Amino acid sequence: MYKLIIPLVALGLTACNSTSDTVNLAQCTNNNWADVGYETALSGKSVRFFNTYEEQCGEKLAVDAKSHYLDGFTSGIKEYCTYDNGYKLASKALPNKNTCPFELRTQFEKGYKMAALVLKEQKANLKKMQDQQEANKRYQPAK
Repeated sequence: MYKLIIPLVALGLTACNSTSDTVNLAQCTNNNWADVGYETALSGKSVRFFNTYEEQCGEKLAVDAKSHYLDGFTSGIKEYCTYDNGYKLASKALPNKNTCPFELRTQFEKGYKMAALVLKEQKANLKKMQDQQEANKRYQPAK
């Protein structure tokens, strides 16, 4: 029994430590925080994700990190919260993370809802085709 538990605990601890959301202390002072903010926005994360860096870096965080992060995030969120990106995410059946600010949300959600409708329709059509194929198999005369 212990032979099974120990590897599972080790695996669990490894998984907890291997997140991409951790930073080393060198990144706290040497990061291009505008790029970090930009990439955070493009990944659909909240602007509040910066709190993770503040917690992990503490006093090692560069003094101007937050303002540069916010500049980058603002640029990135404008690219993320578009009709086209909303459409693209819904087309891939990815979740709407609801990170778009109110001022940008309308177009993103229009694209997301449109693609979700198209995807739903495609699934319904596929289901109808499968049902029809099944029905045809059942009623074909034996040879």
